[in-house]
Formats: sequence, structure tokens, C-alpha cells
Amino acid sequence: MKKIFFAIIGLFLITVILHAQTDTMYVMKAGMVINKQSIKLVDVDSVIFYKPAIVPLRSTIQTSLIPAGIFFMGSPVNEVNRNTDETQFAVSLSAFSMSKYDITNAQFATFLNAKSIGSNGLYAAGGYGSQVLIVASSGSYDWGLHYNGTQWTPVVGYENNPVINVTWYGATSFAAYVGGTLPTEAQWEYACRGGTTTPFNTGNYLTNLQANYNWAYPYNGGTNTVTTSPGKPLSVGSYAPNAYGLYDMHGNVWQWCSDWYGTYPTTVQTNPTGITTGTARVFRGGHWLGYAYNCRSAFRNHAPPTGYYNDMGFRVVFVP
Repeated sequence: MKKIFFAIIGLFLITVILHAQTDTMYVMKAGMVINKQSIKLVDVDSVIFYKPAIVPLRSTIQTSLIPAGIFFMGSPVNEVNRNTDETQFAVSLSAFSMSKYDITNAQFATFLNAKSIGSNGLYAAGGYGSQVLIVASSGSYDWGLHYNGTQWTPVVGYENNPVINVTWYGATSFAAYVGGTLPTEAQWEYACRGGTTTPFNTGNYLTNLQANYNWAYPYNGGTNTVTTSPGKPLSVGSYAPNAYGLYDMHGNVWQWCSDWYGTYPTTVQTNPTGITTGTARVFRGGHWLGYAYNCRSAFRNHAPPTGYYNDMGFRVVFVP
């Protein structure tokens, strides 16, 4: 009888101890404790490990296939506001794919965080280790990315805006990371035109219903129903695409190209990549603050590859 009594007492004490006992659960990564939590064993009947699927950054970039073709790059001598560096010449291009939209703040932040790039914007392990890729936005032009001490995040409400304050090195590094390149100047103009030969892929004029630019200054006698423009970049895809399904090839933000800026050749070219060296890289397309003529398909601009601006972004191409 005593044995039964003591057995019951012992079972009771074990039950009490188990109910009172707590343990610590450790969450580890690469041998380091990244989190811990106290738990009562009696409250746990199973442990489930869940690892959410990681969406590759490349799969977030929608593209349009641009067919092979021949076109005249540059502008005719009678095009209004034409510049002397737009001498026309024939170009033959192989097919390629181009991102339908400018790369967004959210997409660029994903790249920066994947490579553990800090507040200085340097990517030591990249191809341009000593070059800044991006600078945080601030002040009256705060439409880009911030660094919060541990990672880069888009300014709230501007996640789907084109990334800004990105250098040519930053744009090129992102393109390489997703398996692409920046467009050559020829690829960019061919894709922008979408088969047209007019100043814009929209025809002879560019209205406030077709692009984000300084609407107070339309092109060559054109008129706008609204003359007070947004005064900042808008979300990508805010206007209708061109014939190739590409959005915002005119206005919103300038777009870096891969080429060094230089004088055009005068002979027929096949898949040209520009001059072999220089001091400034080409960018195209116009911007939210510029006049309509800056948005012309043939208009060229250039800046040092280290430059970063609140009206400059980029898109990427992929060659089959």
C-alpha cells in the first residue's frame, strides 16, 4: 500500500515539474543565434519549420521582346530642336528583350540588401568596388531610398516609382546581378521609337496625357490641356506604352545607357556599342522637369558615370 502511495506521489511531482519546467528555443543561422524564446514544454506538442519561398528578383522584371530590325538612328536635319550630335546613320540590331518599366525603388532595394550594401552605397565585391552605387534621397526630393541602419527601404508611397539617385555604376551592377545589361544607346532609341520616325513614339507631339514632363513647355506649337505638371517622378507605367509595350520611354526619369558619349559614326553599323572610352556615359528619354523637346526619341544627354540625380533611373535588357 505504501508503495502505491509513494508511486502516486512521485507521478504527481513529475507532472508538476513538467508543467512548471521551461526551456529555451534557439533560432540559429550560420552558427549564430539570431533569436531565442522561453517556452513551457507542456505547451508544445510539435515544432514546424517554415521557410517562405524566395521570389528571384529577375522574375519581378517584366519584359517585352524587341524584334530584330534596321532603323535610322538620330534625327533628320529638319526636326525641330534637333542637336548637332544627332546625325543620322543606319543601324542593324539583333533581337533583345527590354524591361517594360524603369527599375523601381523596391527592386533596387532588394538588390542592395541581397548584397549587404551599407549606407555608403559601396559594393566592395562587385565589379566597381570603389564606386558608389546609390545615394539616399532626402529633403524636397525625397522620392527614392533610405538606409535605416540595417537595410535599404523605399520611401513610403514611392515603392513603385523609378529608382533615382543611382549612378551608372549602380545601374550596371544591378543589371549584371539580374543577368542583363544596360541598353546600348542604339537599343534604347530603337526600342523607344517602336517603329516610328517622328520626334516621339506618340507622333509629332507629346501631351500631358502621354508623358510626365514640364507641361508648360510642349513641343513645336503643341498644346496641353493641363500646364501644371506633377513636379516629381510618378509611378512606373502611369501612361500608355509604345508599340513595343514599353512604358515611360518619354519623360518621368532619364535612363542610363551603356555607351560612352561620343560622335556618331557615318557608316552602317551592326549592334553598335559606342566608342571604346570616354569621360561621360549616355542617358536618354527626358525627365519630369524637362521640356518636351528633351524627351524626343533622338535626344542625347550625358554625365560622368559617378553622377547621381533625382531625375535619373534606368531599365535593363536581356539578349537571347
